Parts: sequence; C-alpha cells; structure tokens
Amino acid sequence: MALLPKIRKVKEDKKGLSGDPSETKKKGNRLSVLYNSMRGSKRRELKEPHKTDSDCGKLPRTSETQDAKTLRLLEEEMCDDPKKLLAERVKELRKVRDPDSPQISADVREDFPLFEFVCEVSLRRKSENFCPYISWSHPPLRVLEGDRLAAITLNIPTFCFPDMDIVEPVKKMKTETYCFVFTDLQAQNKFGYCRRFLPASKSDPPEKRFPVVYCMVTKLRSFETFSKIFDQVVKLRDFSSAGAYSFLKALIEQNAPKPGKSVTVKYINPKIGNLVDIHVERVTAGQRFEHVDLAYVLTKLGSKLLVEIFINLLVERKLLFVAESLSDLTTIIHSIMQLLYPLQWQGIYIPVLPQEILDATSSPVPFVIGILKEHAKTLDEEALDDECNLVYIADKRIVKRPNFTDIPFNKKFRKKFLQELKLYKSKLVKAESTAEHTVQIGDMFYQFMRTTIGHYSDHVTFDEAGESDLDLTSFSDAAGDHSEFVWQLSKTQMFSSFIQGLTPESRNVFDQINEEG
Repeated sequence: MALLPKIRKVKEDKKGLSGDPSETKKKGNRLSVLYNSMRGSKRRELKEPHKTDSDCGKLPRTSETQDAKTLRLLEEEMCDDPKKLLAERVKELRKVRDPDSPQISADVREDFPLFEFVCEVSLRRKSENFCPYISWSHPPLRVLEGDRLAAITLNIPTFCFPDMDIVEPVKKMKTETYCFVFTDLQAQNKFGYCRRFLPASKSDPPEKRFPVVYCMVTKLRSFETFSKIFDQVVKLRDFSSAGAYSFLKALIEQNAPKPGKSVTVKYINPKIGNLVDIHVERVTAGQRFEHVDLAYVLTKLGSKLLVEIFINLLVERKLLFVAESLSDLTTIIHSIMQLLYPLQWQGIYIPVLPQEILDATSSPVPFVIGILKEHAKTLDEEALDDECNLVYIADKRIVKRPNFTDIPFNKKFRKKFLQELKLYKSKLVKAESTAEHTVQIGDMFYQFMRTTIGHYSDHVTFDEAGESDLDLTSFSDAAGDHSEFVWQLSKTQMFSSFIQGLTPESRNVFDQINEEG
C-alpha cells in the first residue's frame, strides 16, 4: 500500500494505490515466505509456523522458534497498520542520519566491518539432482545459531545459484559477479556480493566440473571494491583453498575503508609460506555512484529505454528485467536504482530472482525484479499485472501491458533530456568506461530530480514534535509544467518516506550537494 505524507487541503483518492492487505495476502503468500526471510523488518508473528520442503531446490525446513524469532514472515505491505510500520522505519533511519546531511548514506560516515559473513557455496548430489550448500563459512554456521544472520544463511545457497535448474558441469566458463539484497531486523540494507567461477582442474586435460560461488554479506554498497577482493580470492584458491580462507578471515576483521582510502591485510600466503600484505582500496566515483557503472548501463540500454525505466521507477511502477547473465542483471539494476537519489526504493527489490519463486512476479505491490532469459521462457506474461512492464535488456526494449496507463510527463523536457543523453552516449562509443563518466551521467539525472522536486523544502513544515508536514497542493502547483507528474510522484511510498525522514534541522539536499560540488 502506498503510504502518504500528511497532506493539507487535499482529499486523497484510492486510484494508483497498491491494494488492500487482505488481497495481498492471497496473491503474494509464497513470495512472503522467501522474500521476508531476506528482509527482516518489524513484523507480526505468524499464528502458525511456516512449513517448507527441504527437498532439492526448495527452502530448508525451519523450526517454529526460528519462524517466531527471526523470519517473521509477513510483508510490510501486508501489515494491518502500515503507517505505524513506516513510522518505525523512519525512526531507524533518523538514528543514523547526520542532521546536516539527512540523505547521505550512513556507510560514508560510520565505522563498520568490511563484511559480516563470508561463505563458499558448492554443489553436491542429492537424489538425482545437485543442490547448493555452504561448504565453508566464517564465522562458522554453528556459531551463528540463534544469531541475526542465521535466517539469512538459510537462503544464501538459493540466491548464489538462482539458476540451479540450468547449471551444468563445464570445462570452462566466464566468471560472473552479481549481488542480491535484503533488509535486516534494523531496517538496514545488506548486500550479498557473489563471485561465481570455475575451480582449477586437477587433471590434464581439464575435466567437466561445477562452478563455485563465494559470497560476502555486508552493509557496504561498493560493487567495484568487492570485485577486486574476489579477484584476489580466486587467485589464492586456485593454488590453495586454505590460502583463500586465511585471506578472508584476516579481511573480515577490518573496518570498511572510507571512499578513496584502503586497508592493509596481513595473512600467510601458502604459496611462499611468508606473511604478506595486501592493500584493499575502496574505489570511489562520488559517494552516490561509488558502486555503479552508468556508462555501461547507458551503452547497454540506450538513452530512450533508460529514461523510460527511470520515469516508471519514479512513480513506482512494477519492472521486471530480463537478461542473459547474472552480471548484467546486477550491474544494470543496481546502477539504475541509484539514479532515484535522494529517494530510495521502498518496494520489493530482488535483482536476481531464483527460478523456484518465479511466481513472485505476480505480487500486487511495487517491485523491481530481475530474472534470467532462460527463466523468462516459462513466464506467463498474461498473468502479469497491468502495471508491470517487462524490460528485455539484450533487445533494448520495454513491453507494456495492454491496459497500461501513460505517465504524465512534459514532452519538451523529455525530448531535451533525451537529446543530452544521446549526445553523451555518442562520446562513449570510442571511450573506455570510467568513474568520471558515471559521475557525469549521474549528474544529468540529478539535475532531472532537482528540476522536478528540488523545491520540496519550501512546502514542508514541522509540528512541535518535529514531525514533517507537506502541503501537496502548493508543492505540485509550484512544479509548473511538471505539476501533473510531480503530483503522481509525490503519492509514492518512497517520496513519503523521504519527507517523513526530514527533521527541523534538515537542509535541502539539493542545495547541500551543490555546495559540496
């Protein structure tokens, strides 16, 4: 259900909202089982313990105690009192925000571990099939029993091998780096960065073998940083698994470096038998775009499709991305989501959806989901919601539903914006993608956001308790040619969360960024 800020002088209609909780329970029951075990926001306890199959490809069975304490398998959108739920989320957000910088992510300012959990996920035979399982982890799984990470580890194998139904042993393969996302019990995003590779062969010529996946769970959003770490891990593992494990154990003790800084890790290299130093640098392309590659996204999607996706996200339309590789799904979806700044997506967010829960695409709440092209073949497009758009990345096209309603947007502004992107894209044809390109493309979308909602602070007041209050009528009217679009955008849950997260000390985030350059 879309949650709205307090609005004066306006009566809200029900058009465009996401549906009532009772209907959501009927349509999204299976999604809530897996998705909420990965989310972890404050929820009601289930009256009956959830039961699942522990067969190959299914979620492992969990005890009633685990369901009650850690899974809490009811979606936020299914809660009886969603406004109270949103208020709790806002409290958590305010705890980590600097009053002078309310919208800059906490990972830029706080000291926290580089990652909290690391594991190796392998495949083993079960009956007639192969199933993923955690073959090594740090901390060990037995230590995590009852810990807040325990529920997460149950589902890591499934998300490390979302394509388990089509994985086969091979003699060679292209290394893939991808990511999944979940929200913990403190309503904070956690990322599971994954590197899939083919372990070194023990015979000559090489025999067919299954890939292995390393996964790191962290709150740090830095795709490039973890890609560099994985490069070192894979090199070490080709010589000795013990060497890779030693390196990861040493690394988990380190705090995440600040953007542009590095940490030094000492560990015993089994290849030479000596204590060696490795420097892990946290690369940066500006705080908001540290972990994305917008130049690649623009080249892969094209200007028109990228803008179409962006506008659909701003009004919380459902988007289902289809790609041929896990790496493309992760890189493109994660990068696009950062363009929403200073807003943050509040709906379902699954960059890589395992085939076994493909029916999550029928969820009635807003979502951004990625699936592999092989799995799209089994998708029943007719069963999708009217407001769900399919984005075929390889074909650079978006397929709208038959009853799709157009999004009101100023045509002159859209045309001008597209021309600027196309001009920049033409410069990228012969140029290598760099962090500077990402910042420049990101700035174009930042100016887009500033033009449409940058005046929000002029229409927000605060009561004695410090709660924010938005005058939606004056806010949308002040947008001029964009008023109809801004009206629709302002009814989204992510805009509501943004407004309610403001404090009397908050400064206009757009003015602040301009001062910081």
